[in-house]
Amino acid sequence: MSKFEIKNILTPTDFSETALLAIEHSAFMARISKATLHLLHVIKISEFAYTINNPAAPGYGIQEVENFSLQKLDEIAAGLKVKYGININTSISKGNPAEEIEIAVTNFNIDVVIMGTHGASGFNEYFIGSNAHKTIKKCHCPVLTVQVDSKKIGFHDIVLPVENTYHSLEKVNKTVDLAKLYAAKIHLLGVQHKQDETATKAFNMMLENVEKVITHAGLAFDRTVVNGDNLAEQTLKYAEKSGADLIVVLTDHESELNDSLLGALAKQMVNHSKIPVLSIKPKEGIYTAYSPV
Repeated sequence: MSKFEIKNILTPTDFSETALLAIEHSAFMARISKATLHLLHVIKISEFAYTINNPAAPGYGIQEVENFSLQKLDEIAAGLKVKYGININTSISKGNPAEEIEIAVTNFNIDVVIMGTHGASGFNEYFIGSNAHKTIKKCHCPVLTVQVDSKKIGFHDIVLPVENTYHSLEKVNKTVDLAKLYAAKIHLLGVQHKQDETATKAFNMMLENVEKVITHAGLAFDRTVVNGDNLAEQTLKYAEKSGADLIVVLTDHESELNDSLLGALAKQMVNHSKIPVLSIKPKEGIYTAYSPV
């Protein structure tokens, strides 16, 4: 089973405060993983149609925006190379942001996308709310979203929420690999729906298996079990209370009772959590975590 190796990181940017913060997170990850950072700006053509068709109309046309974007990306890249000593690739594209991000993920063999949510000032307001979720849904690789309050660079305390479902285990492997990269502690959060004796016993066995995987990796961890029907809500409360700086979730199949983690509460988690969220798309079929040898 392949490890979560990070060789190429993609960060789409609209040059807003939140997007620039996402770039800092990306650059730091690129440095510690020795990965290449790809910076992307997407120009939404439809917003400039009126200017193109009416030369007398005020504002900038496509070419001016393209030139500005390239210059801005190059300036950011130059600063990051000096600060972090990393390899950086810059590019611009035209079209729908989520679709262009998906294309870039394929073209550059991206292992993780890191992007800002919420704050939207600056040149364009592309990468908030719906675009973040569209990207999470479309991309096959993990997507890490950060909000303007996520100013602490690097992760030291990672919340790993787990339910008694096969797919819930899938994020264990990537969480362990990421925690090893950052030398972080894992906070294993078990969210139990059924409290009958049989279900509790099975759930505890599952959590013990996850603990063995974490222990085998040589990582520090603690374990907390809470009762409730909503994984997103329970995770947010626990993460804020424990002072965590990263939450790892699945983009689908996460909760049998809550339908999908891309429901209303999941959108609240990605868009409004002050803590960065790493969203992982599960594979089809039954999934298990690494077996400690």
